[in-house]
Amino acid sequence: MPTNLKNIGLEESEARVYEALLALGPATVSEITAKANITRTLGYDVLERLALHGLVDRVSGAGAKIKYSANHPRSLLQYVKNRENQWARRSKEAERLLPELVSLYKIAEKPTIRYQEGVLGIKNIFSETLEAKGEIFSILDIEGWNSEELRAWGKGYNRERSARKIHERILFLDTPSGREWMHHYRGSKKYTDFRWIKPSDLPGILEFGGEINIYDNRVALALLQQPNRMGVLIESQALANILKGLFEMAWRYSKPIRK
Repeated sequence: MPTNLKNIGLEESEARVYEALLALGPATVSEITAKANITRTLGYDVLERLALHGLVDRVSGAGAKIKYSANHPRSLLQYVKNRENQWARRSKEAERLLPELVSLYKIAEKPTIRYQEGVLGIKNIFSETLEAKGEIFSILDIEGWNSEELRAWGKGYNRERSARKIHERILFLDTPSGREWMHHYRGSKKYTDFRWIKPSDLPGILEFGGEINIYDNRVALALLQQPNRMGVLIESQALANILKGLFEMAWRYSKPIRK
């Protein structure tokens, strides 16, 4: 069976039947399906479709003696032109519907959630924040980062963030550990703003014991409490927008950190 008939848009069974008719001339369904090596039931359906395409005509007979004939191969050119016109109309209709469909797509947005376990998972998730296109909003309990491995990695992360000129605002949990850490902090503040927030202003934050980063259309969480350490990344524009708004409210009522 020549593949070029399928390349112009005919299905394989349609190509088989059309070529069989070209070879047979006027023929009955039994003769056509035998030549095309398809079932009679499928043959009737295919012949109807080819007739709608203008490629086949019923020429004589009745009942089982009905004969069909292939139209001249030039009809294939018209078939292709008809398909081109049809797809052109469909393309214009798709363009017309696109704004409405995009609107529906945004409304029906479903968050995607990924997580990776362990210290390596936390590093992997938070490394992705270095691709942030805009400012990072953070809520931080430094107690959870109280391990040599995580603190060393955090210093390298902050150096890289500053090198990439990514600004971060951090609501720093006002605890004895937080005060001690800030007392010894020697990092650059060019791309970082800190403010204190009281644990009583964020009920439950001490049990969280980690960090939240909100940026672009994403929310990254470092869950640092043993034994279930993991990094979680939620991609949702709606959730990110809500949390950014809540962050701005908390930022207005927080206190600047002065060393």
